[in-house]
Amino acid sequence: MSKENLVVIGGKNCGELAKRVAEKLGGKYIQLFVRKFPDGEVYIRLPESIEGDISILFSCLGNRPNEGLVETVFALKSLEDYGAEKHILVIPYMPYARQDEVFSFGEVVSIKILDKIFRTFGVDALVTVDMHLHRFKTINEVFRFKAINTTVVPELARYVAEVYGNDVQIVAPDEEAEQWAKIASKEIGSDYIVLEKIRHGDEHVEISGLKEVKEKVLIIDDIISTGTTIAETAKLARQLGAKTIVVACAHALLVGDAEGKIFNSGVVELVASDTINNPYAKVSSTNAIVRGLKEVI
Repeated sequence: MSKENLVVIGGKNCGELAKRVAEKLGGKYIQLFVRKFPDGEVYIRLPESIEGDISILFSCLGNRPNEGLVETVFALKSLEDYGAEKHILVIPYMPYARQDEVFSFGEVVSIKILDKIFRTFGVDALVTVDMHLHRFKTINEVFRFKAINTTVVPELARYVAEVYGNDVQIVAPDEEAEQWAKIASKEIGSDYIVLEKIRHGDEHVEISGLKEVKEKVLIIDDIISTGTTIAETAKLARQLGAKTIVVACAHALLVGDAEGKIFNSGVVELVASDTINNPYAKVSSTNAIVRGLKEVI
């Protein structure tokens, strides 16, 4: 398939990232037209024909997962109706991945519902970045079509090493974060430690397992939502003598007073990627997404 047949479609809030990926791949860029009616309903329109092309639809679902999913479904149907040969979906931040098991009667495994939706609307392949995988160990246990879970953690780790040096202690605040700490450790050659976390509700956690620290600490995780886990980890590191505490994450949701919690705990810098629009996006996920797309195009 030639580059002339490759079309990247930018969804709402995805324009700049999608454009950079299109440029890297040498494909054509189209901006999806999206607007909202006064009653809150969504309207989308594909502005030109893509008949016979490979379509790469960018859907940025960060802080608006529900509305964004409706837009995504409408866009996928439009691509199907107007002749795209192959449908590739790029979701930089995958929502609903944390509900990966039924814990109480009446619940659903939400991420498996997304799998069904995407298959229903003709997705041939999916690329996402640092998807939250815990009870599902690989992305192929979740999606029953070609799916790539690429990572921006090497880029995050390199940024931290360039600014603060390689002599940092990498800290995973819980067992789930070990996978990202391991990648960062391999990238910059620093040791990592995994802490223990007990959660008491959505915004209260107890962190333990840190006995001693270096002067410079890098706390790394995939998602920062309320900031509570990061703040409690940073407080513990500070109490043990850490002088410079840096936090890195792929997806900076930053719900509520997350920023206040993090910086009031002694963190000197927050480094995030641009999978979600945020003021701490110092590292781009462009190259990570391109790596993933090259496996499915």
